[in-house]
Amino acid sequence: ICIDLVTRSTWLSYHTAAFATAISASAQQNNLDANANTARSIANMSRSTAAFDESAITKALSLLDTVYGPITDNLTQFPLPMPANEAGLCHDGYQRRYLWTDAFGVLAYTSVAEMYEMNDEKDKADTYRRACDKLINTVHECLGSPRSNDKDDAMKIDHSSTSPTGHVGLRIGKLHSRKVTDYGMEYDGQYWHYVDKWLLALARSGHVNEGLHIAKSCFSTFFDVDHGGIRWKLSVDSTAPPSLRYAGPSDDALVALIVFSILEAARVSGDDAPSLSDEIQMLKSALIGYKPRVTNDPLGWGLEAIYDQYLTGKPRTKMLASTHESALHPSHMSLPFRLYGALIGARVAGKEVAPKAKVERLIEMSLKYEGKIMERGHEEHSSINRVMLAMCLLCPGVLGKRADDPTIIL
Repeated sequence: ICIDLVTRSTWLSYHTAAFATAISASAQQNNLDANANTARSIANMSRSTAAFDESAITKALSLLDTVYGPITDNLTQFPLPMPANEAGLCHDGYQRRYLWTDAFGVLAYTSVAEMYEMNDEKDKADTYRRACDKLINTVHECLGSPRSNDKDDAMKIDHSSTSPTGHVGLRIGKLHSRKVTDYGMEYDGQYWHYVDKWLLALARSGHVNEGLHIAKSCFSTFFDVDHGGIRWKLSVDSTAPPSLRYAGPSDDALVALIVFSILEAARVSGDDAPSLSDEIQMLKSALIGYKPRVTNDPLGWGLEAIYDQYLTGKPRTKMLASTHESALHPSHMSLPFRLYGALIGARVAGKEVAPKAKVERLIEMSLKYEGKIMERGHEEHSSINRVMLAMCLLCPGVLGKRADDPTIIL
C-alpha cells in the first residue's frame, strides 16, 4: 500500500474542516437527555466512565481522524503513518509509529467504544474496537521489530517465545537511532514510561494476554535487581548504557507495580498467558518505605493524578490540589501535549485536585488553539497533541479506576 503526500493532505484538509464544524457545533450544544442511557452499566467498565456525550465524542473523533485517517469498514488505510518529522520509519518502509501517541490513541478509541456500548450502540462500538485491534497490531509489527536490517538497529530476540512480537520489549519510534542510545531523549530506545502506557492500553482494550507477555519478556531487562528500581531507558537491544544501569525506587517502579497488578488481575486462569506474581512481589519489596511525591511539571502532575487513584488513601491528592495552579497554566501551551496531560489527570481525579470550571475553560482554549493551528497547516508534535487532547475530551473513560482494579498499599 502506498499513500502519497497528496492523499494524506486531502484527508487532513477534509478532517480539519470537520473538526472546525464540530467545535462550532459545540457552542450550541444542547442539554443531552441521556440520563436513562448512562444509568446502564457494562460489566468491567470503569465505575467513573464518562457519561455518554455525543458532542465530546464527535470532537474527539475529529481530532483522531486528523492523525490516524478515516475508519472505514475494511480499515485498509488505517492507521495512516505519522508525519515524517514525528516518528521514525519502520522496517516496511511505509509506517511511522510512536509508542506514547499510539498508547493514548488506543485508550481514546477504547473509551469511545465503551461509551457507545453504554448507549446500546454495539455496531459503532465494534467499529472502534476493530480500529484498536488494527492499531495495536500495527504498533507490534513496527515497534516490536528492528527498524532496519542494520546490525546497530538489532533488537533482542525473545527465545522464550513469551513476547507476541518475537523480540524483547518495544521501541518508542524516535526519528534517529544508534546502537547505544543517548542519556536524554533524542535517540530511539525502549523508554519505560512509554512501555507502561502501552501495557495499560493493552489491558484496557482487551489485549491482556499480549500485555502480560510483553511485560514478562522485558521486566528483567528494565529492573535493577541490586537497587530495586526500573531503568527509565534502554537501548533498542534491551541493554542499558553504563550511566543508566543503576535504578533505585522511583515512580517508574510504582507505575510498573500498578500496571502489572492491573494486568494480573485481568489474567484469565488457565489461559496460556504468564503470571506476573513474581514480578509484582519484587516491585512491592523494592517500594517498601517509598513516599510518592508531586511535581508541578504539567505532564508529570497529570500522570500522578491518574495513578493516585490506585493508591490506598490517595496520598497525593492534597499535594496535587496545592500545585494545580502551576500545572494547569496556559503558559504550558508552548508544548501543548504537556498541558493536555495535566488536563487528562485533572479530569480523571476530579474536583479534589482542580476546579472543574478551570479545567473546562482550558479545554475550550485548547480546542480553539488546535483549530487555528490546523487552519495554518503546520503544527510541531501534531499527532501527540491531538491524540492527547482527544483523550482529554473522553475522560475519565478507560483511564478511570475500575471496580475490579487492585488498590496498591505502600
